[in-house]
Amino acid sequence: MVEEAVAAPPLTPLYAAMAEFFRASELMEPLRLRIWDLEGLTVTQLRLLMFVSQCEGLSNAELAQRMYVTRPSVSALLERLERGGFLRREISPNDRRGICIWLEERGRNVCNAMATECADYVSGLMESLSERDLCELANSLAKMVKAGRERRERDLLEERQRSPEDL
Repeated sequence: MVEEAVAAPPLTPLYAAMAEFFRASELMEPLRLRIWDLEGLTVTQLRLLMFVSQCEGLSNAELAQRMYVTRPSVSALLERLERGGFLRREISPNDRRGICIWLEERGRNVCNAMATECADYVSGLMESLSERDLCELANSLAKMVKAGRERRERDLLEERQRSPEDL
């Protein structure tokens, strides 16, 4: 029995941009695997560590908001990273019910090494782009990030309006 192929969507500028975005994302796979090989960390765990390295003392809620995940998801990630010696949680001095997250030396070393390795890897991927291409890419990505953050804020507002007791 011959199966019919799924029809490809029309190649509009939107679909072309989406296809290239996903193809570009695939280029990061070797780096993701290297992170896993070196420290046994997932990309999400490394993202959390990088957010903490940029602003130590964040709370669970602040991390969840920055990572676009739920507080329970952040709590599970924090538990694993704390057990691994990458970070520590302390009771907030301003709010005895709150927790602040701090990097341990192991977490700081991973963040520093990965920032350097990522910069080297990505700059190698972009070395053939002209200055104009790089500026256009940076501007387009900045617009996409801005739109994504605005959408996330709307989504969070809708979630709060639906179930304020869950947040």
